[in-house]
Amino acid sequence: MAIEAVYLDLLKQVIDKVKTEKAKDSADVLCVSYPDLLVTQAVMDHILGSAATSGLSGRADAAKIWSWHGLSGCSEPLYETLDVFRRLNLFVDIVDIVKARGFEKIVDLNCPLPKEFMRKYDIVIDTGTCEHCFNVGQAFVNCCDSVCAGGYFIHAAPLTKPNHGFWNFSPTAYPDFFGDNGFSISFIAGVKGSLRDGLTTFDLDLFSREQLPSEAMVYVVAQREHMQDLTWPIQRKYRS
Repeated sequence: MAIEAVYLDLLKQVIDKVKTEKAKDSADVLCVSYPDLLVTQAVMDHILGSAATSGLSGRADAAKIWSWHGLSGCSEPLYETLDVFRRLNLFVDIVDIVKARGFEKIVDLNCPLPKEFMRKYDIVIDTGTCEHCFNVGQAFVNCCDSVCAGGYFIHAAPLTKPNHGFWNFSPTAYPDFFGDNGFSISFIAGVKGSLRDGLTTFDLDLFSREQLPSEAMVYVVAQREHMQDLTWPIQRKYRS
């Protein structure tokens, strides 16, 4: 899982919103799996400000991680995500089904969310985990139910990536689910391109059938405005 420039820009906007709306200089954050920070130094300084990385040491495994994400040969430094998050005054928990980095809390998102994570976090970061959970609806609900009142869920998922995970998402899932469950969508867009050549956003038709680019993703930012028990939606076109 990874944070690249488009996602990082959305995340920074959400961090600023949380700090402004809740009148505090920190935020409680949940990452559903550890996200590598695949952003060049120049872009990171532009989005976050140079103070976010000033004086930090690059990761020793940078070449391996760049290569893992299809960017072999990249000589840019790669920073420890949690070190950068600390600079932004984020207090972070990471959950995963395995201890890939050693500091994850073990949670199986296929199963109902443990109570200790419920409605706790100002920001929940999913850079592309739900599609790898076979019980995808439960995984998505778990992410949403870990968001506190007024908090935000930042989510990325494949639109047209066969065998990337178990599932691809349809745009209608988001307004249909969020509209029934006390969330409002503040951003939704398709994302196309590649990490090597650059990613760009494009508009989505949320309810009609359309042809989409291959290897496309969807990025969503939703805010939890009303606290309620989450329910399974009926797809909009069948509600009447």
